[in-house]
Amino acid sequence: MAKILLINGANLNRIDKRDPSLYGGRGLDFIVDKVKEYAAGYGIEVDAFQSNHEGEIVDKIQEADGVYDGIIINPGPFAQYSHAIKVTLGTVDMPTVEVHLVNILKTGEPTIPAKNCTGAICGFGINCYLLGVDAIRHEMNK
Repeated sequence: MAKILLINGANLNRIDKRDPSLYGGRGLDFIVDKVKEYAAGYGIEVDAFQSNHEGEIVDKIQEADGVYDGIIINPGPFAQYSHAIKVTLGTVDMPTVEVHLVNILKTGEPTIPAKNCTGAICGFGINCYLLGVDAIRHEMNK
């Protein structure tokens, strides 16, 4: 069975506390459950991890190498500055997809980790995570 690691960064554990018109008003548990349910329909298992600490995310990415078939990551605010996450994503041998619920391109701020990802998806709410599953499925089947 294929396995995907879903990583959520800083403050995503409090996503239900943020502007519901932008972030959907649902908690991270809801998002994770939807991703697991969606992926299961394709025979893919999803393990989820969330941390407010950059180093823990780096450690988790390193531990994923050789264990998972892909990574979906929403680095949250680490997107704007985490070269550590970017570099680590560049060391794993699997498809990696950065996702964001909102269209971060509208802010004009760069996303650093995405530079070492297979691709990035933003602006479609929770569907970004589901599209991330689809992207990894397609990359695994190349």
